[in-house]
Amino acid sequence: MSLPLESIPVLTDVFEETPDEAARAPVVLSLEELEAHLTAAVHQQTDELVHNACREMEALMLEQVSDRLKSQLPTLVSRIILEHFKVPDPNN
Repeated sequence: MSLPLESIPVLTDVFEETPDEAARAPVVLSLEELEAHLTAAVHQQTDELVHNACREMEALMLEQVSDRLKSQLPTLVSRIILEHFKVPDPNN
């Protein structure tokens, strides 16, 4: 689909960006403010890393438990059936 060139909007005005004085000026923090800011940033990063690690460990543990259940389920079902019908265990 092709549009005629007349219908395509074209920016013809030039805008000069005037930087905000506060954005250019360095932020001066007191030692207490800097300590509080650093503490908050480190705590937030640590909290995020710990939560991510917990989620990863939980996923790994769930996979391991699921794999164990899958491997042990046939034996469990067989044992319960044998006990129910009081059939002698063929492995003994």
